[in-house]
Amino acid sequence: MTFGVTLRERRLEQGLSLTGLSKLIHYSKGHLSRIESGDKRASEDLARRCDEALGARGELLSAHRTGSARRPSRRTSRPPFQLPPGASHFTGRHEETDALDAAAARPDPARGGSVPLVLIDGKPGVGKTALALRWAHRNAAAFPDGVLFHDLGAYGPAGSAVRPDEALTAGLHALGVEHGAEPADPRERAALYRSLLSGRSVLVVIDNAASADEVRALLPGAPGCTVLVTSRSRMAGLVARDGAERLSLQPLSPAESSLLLARTAPSGLRDACSGTVSALAEHCGLLPLALRIAAERLSAFPPGQLDGVVRELGEPEALLDFLDCPDDTTASVRAAFSWSYGRLGEDAARAFRLIGPRAGAGMPVTDAAGLLGVPEAAAARLMEVLRQNNLLELTAPGRYRCDSLLGAYAAELAVRDQRRTRAGARSMDASSRSSGNTDRPRRLSGDERNFVARCTHPISRPRSGRRAVPLTKARHSAPPRRRTPTPPTT
Repeated sequence: MTFGVTLRERRLEQGLSLTGLSKLIHYSKGHLSRIESGDKRASEDLARRCDEALGARGELLSAHRTGSARRPSRRTSRPPFQLPPGASHFTGRHEETDALDAAAARPDPARGGSVPLVLIDGKPGVGKTALALRWAHRNAAAFPDGVLFHDLGAYGPAGSAVRPDEALTAGLHALGVEHGAEPADPRERAALYRSLLSGRSVLVVIDNAASADEVRALLPGAPGCTVLVTSRSRMAGLVARDGAERLSLQPLSPAESSLLLARTAPSGLRDACSGTVSALAEHCGLLPLALRIAAERLSAFPPGQLDGVVRELGEPEALLDFLDCPDDTTASVRAAFSWSYGRLGEDAARAFRLIGPRAGAGMPVTDAAGLLGVPEAAAARLMEVLRQNNLLELTAPGRYRCDSLLGAYAAELAVRDQRRTRAGARSMDASSRSSGNTDRPRRLSGDERNFVARCTHPISRPRSGRRAVPLTKARHSAPPRRRTPTPPTT
């Protein structure tokens, strides 16, 4: 443990303020503050006086002598600024920006001197990071001691996740600790990180986090800093225990979605009729990620074909194929959804596959219990797990819905799962016949057979004024399956 950290802990144990210690050892309060934060190197005389004043019996002198070879030092006086570039053509979010201003920019005295902590949560592709970066870039000047950016990569390609101790080490380096000089013990590393942030005005952005524990490891310990967190998880614990203010991000409005398409799409779409633009926005679930990908993909089509292409996107699987940039997994709606699905437990994943395709108009817990074959209390817990991961929305007490794109993805997963089940059953059947075994593999239950039948046809929202077509009828009256629209070859 460094001398500054040891001194601070000893001083706090004695209930002594910096002013009080300053009077005892005749060094200025500001000088002592910089030593505790690691900005200043303590002299042997100061270490001896502190040791005597605090009755440390040589502990502080020892910490000073042994830590001199690995003490943190400021490499530069320039504060860190680690923000990546913000999204181009940022659109809408005026109310959300005002809410961030109120929650993050002005500490509330009622919080008791704690660090302002804001959690931006929402479903995949809704624009959480874009909003956080937009606000951080616009308000960076309010934090003269710098901006730290920790991308924990919890929802991303395999191997992209960053452990909290790795993020702590990177934060220490950004705050001036030389490589190799950081404490080996994670608790000492966290203590030094908090000491370096103490008394400073720093904005800390923690992006793409999965759990409250990951966030807690990176929180400053004293007022002066502000923390923004983004996550697909609602992080109930961070709100309940740490006092985070939650800002749950919703999809853009239809008008904002059309404006984003107008800003990013090719001129042919900008010149298309408003009905075509509105239909494309609805197909994309009003999600910024999907809208941006759609705009890029449409650039490959001649203007005269855009109306027809948009009409063909009514089939969910074709739409998911279309909303994909093959050379970049971070620009794929299907991949974005898969990173949330991949973090679910087995029971919750099954619940998502079964409930997601059917909950476009909302599903009560009682129906979910029958579908899942579990008691209502168990169904309620599973639906709440999905809600906490922003894969379902709570629309009324005991009633949840799944948006169209997530529902299409869930149906795709369900069909894939049932195909594997049937392939496994055929394999077991062939094996039993070849071995003379008369035991038959388990047949699909009635619920499972019905589910396979229903999921082979995409579920669409009923238009206003029309009754929804029963799924069993929709399957038999469905038009021939369309292929994903492909641009013409030159």
